[in-house]
Amino acid sequence: MRDRRRWLPRPLLRRIPALLGLLAVTVLGAGAGFALAPATTTWVGPLQTDVRVLPSLHPGVRVELPPVGEVSFDTHRAPVAVTANIASVDLDAASRLVSSPQQLLALELTVTQTIRSATIRAALTSAGCGLAGALVAGFVVYRGARRAAQTTSLVLVAVLVTGGTTALTLDPAALQQPRFTGLLSRAPYVVSSTQSAMDRLESYRSGLSDIVTSVSTLYAVSGDLPVLGDAQSGPSGLGEDVTTVLHISDLHLNPLGLDLARTLVRQFGVQAVVDTGDITTWGTAVEATYLDGISELGVPYVFVRGNHDSRQTEAAVAAEPNAVVLDQGRTAEVAGLRFAGQGDPVFTPDGEGQVASGSAEDVQRAANRVLAAGIAQWDASDPDDPVDVALVHQPTGLEPVLGRVPLVLAGHLHARSVTLDPSGTRVMVEGSTGGAGITAAGLARLGDGRPVPLSATLLYFGRSGPQAGQLLAYDEVTVGGLGLASVNLQRTVLGAQDRPALQPAADPVGTPSTAPGLEPVTPTLDPAR
Repeated sequence: MRDRRRWLPRPLLRRIPALLGLLAVTVLGAGAGFALAPATTTWVGPLQTDVRVLPSLHPGVRVELPPVGEVSFDTHRAPVAVTANIASVDLDAASRLVSSPQQLLALELTVTQTIRSATIRAALTSAGCGLAGALVAGFVVYRGARRAAQTTSLVLVAVLVTGGTTALTLDPAALQQPRFTGLLSRAPYVVSSTQSAMDRLESYRSGLSDIVTSVSTLYAVSGDLPVLGDAQSGPSGLGEDVTTVLHISDLHLNPLGLDLARTLVRQFGVQAVVDTGDITTWGTAVEATYLDGISELGVPYVFVRGNHDSRQTEAAVAAEPNAVVLDQGRTAEVAGLRFAGQGDPVFTPDGEGQVASGSAEDVQRAANRVLAAGIAQWDASDPDDPVDVALVHQPTGLEPVLGRVPLVLAGHLHARSVTLDPSGTRVMVEGSTGGAGITAAGLARLGDGRPVPLSATLLYFGRSGPQAGQLLAYDEVTVGGLGLASVNLQRTVLGAQDRPALQPAADPVGTPSTAPGLEPVTPTLDPAR
């Protein structure tokens, strides 16, 4: 026992409380100094950015982009975080930037150096404040220069070790692999694992300018959105007396599409979601698990079948508690609006149903006669509550419907378009909310580095008074971009001249009981759609 005690470091044991106390004073003082460290402010294009470099248990680089989300990068393993927050935006400068190729090129050439310089200044500022905090704490607690020097030395060693670890673990390639949160998380991100080091450097430089350009675009557009009169309240800025409907289409199994819809529902106070078909790609039972996301939207979901949706798919959608499935000209009132819908008469993937006779457009026109008959029957029996919106998947063969309803919503083409027919019917074709998703065309464009953007449209209808049920304005939302997310919002406000009186075409529609029933058929179509 006596020999064992000889090996105990008794002087060191007696000093442990004092060492722990010194360490605690150092940590508290340095922590206070780091917390009080001011941000380094710099202008990155039209964005005034506050940059901070602070100790953190969650290392990496984080760019906060209110209100659209956050971008983060796992660039290093040392316990230090670099955060950049958009403090303000010069909207005039942002507008000039997004419209000037020369300014965009200048931004791309200078943005990397600007951000690097700001980060170095922020790191030096934080280190200086941490050292000062430890020095002051040492003087206040121990009232002596020796202990104050010790606390300061401990922080200096920690700063040097952290800096060295950051440099050793720094992975510049991680700047090509951002994580998006908020609205930005709904955008696809594509990166090639075969890029050379020079390609990565070029992508990093252009990628930073893409972030600045995309955010500048969003702020420039959002800051100048038109409103209805002096209406400002409500999530849309269009006043409280509107009903907001989200139009989506052609999700094609892409979970990002439903994520985007969920975000827009929450951020814009959407009362109903309208899906004009192709929620799946092959219409199989296996794909039904994707449909569980419908109930998570938390608002009514109005659906018409697309040419990639089987009857089994339609039944699975109908089984969702918030879903309303329309077909054969049936109508339903949702969120105070009257909808009528017709499922697509063709089923592309596996030849369900009978072979079509005639052209594909003739098949669509026959289906639209059924839809028009349903609209005519409803309007005749309820003239005070006419159909406000008709839903189809393919925007072809629409003649029977034109002039009978003010608005037709469609999809299928994976490209957005808005046209006002001379009959007074506005036809709005949505792009692919799933970015073409899991389809041959979508995957081919993804592989070629040209991903199809995610698109959706927010529709604002009058809720009461003489404009009840009328489309007053719409926001076209586009999310996309190769390598980095870009978010664009474009608003169109409609005036009285944009809503002419309806003039039904002479095409006979009959009634639902006399119009021909339609089973899914399989004309030759582009399988990518």
